[in-house]
Amino acid sequence: MSYKFIPNARYRMPTHFGPMYGPRNIPAGVVLDHTRFPVSTIVTYRFLSDAAALEAALPPGFELAGEPVVSLDIAYVTQIPWLAGRGYNLALVSWPATFRGQQDVVTGRFAAVLFESLADPILTGRDELGHPKIYCEIPPLVEANDTVTARLAWDGHEFLRLEVAGLSTTKPSDADERFPTDGWLQWKYIPGTPHTAPPDASYPTHSPDPLAAEIHPNMTIDSRRYGRGTLSRPQSRWEDMPTVFNVANGIAALPHYEQRLAVVTQTHGWIGDVGDTRRLY
Repeated sequence: MSYKFIPNARYRMPTHFGPMYGPRNIPAGVVLDHTRFPVSTIVTYRFLSDAAALEAALPPGFELAGEPVVSLDIAYVTQIPWLAGRGYNLALVSWPATFRGQQDVVTGRFAAVLFESLADPILTGRDELGHPKIYCEIPPLVEANDTVTARLAWDGHEFLRLEVAGLSTTKPSDADERFPTDGWLQWKYIPGTPHTAPPDASYPTHSPDPLAAEIHPNMTIDSRRYGRGTLSRPQSRWEDMPTVFNVANGIAALPHYEQRLAVVTQTHGWIGDVGDTRRLY
């Protein structure tokens, strides 16, 4: 006799072994401490870009909100409760946008792409939340002589490097930390089978902003250090990263006019499982 699906349970492929565990499905009896953990280092670099270029990369129903400022947030996260103390690294590229639907009007940071260094959060975030997650290598942050260096690579091919130099706890007069904290906006897309069929899912979703420590009671900012950033985004060939070279080149093509912020933030605690992500209409 074949198995039956449990109503309201969280499944991912393969479904044959029952509901799957993850940040929003923890084994019974396990208690997660989100006030002390995880421990994170977040390197944030924001720069003024071109409004037309950002508008062209927005899905249907979206429009740019305010200045065309791109935020690159590279986070090194350790002692993650839902991973039983393990960690992974991530890099978010986002900019301010508003979604105007038939029912919902929401402004926040449009998540253009979210790179992660571990499969588990990629699978759970794509399937359950609609986050635009893809894999890349994010080696440990390198720090020496008041300078940090962050790198993104695919099979050894480095397609992004961020260096923040002259780190100091003194906030520069030109540092602009204003940025939407009303959550992430993204477009969930799951293709149909066969490829000529309509997509199984194609719609916007909205999530709380897990990087906005200022508005989450479980997150504590331990320190902030400011500096001057240098962003390198070389062109990538199909031979370099065959499945996602277009994503890397899309990031590289975003115009860079001036720095708005370069800061390294240390935090502990977390917003949690982002389980209240919702579909927008």
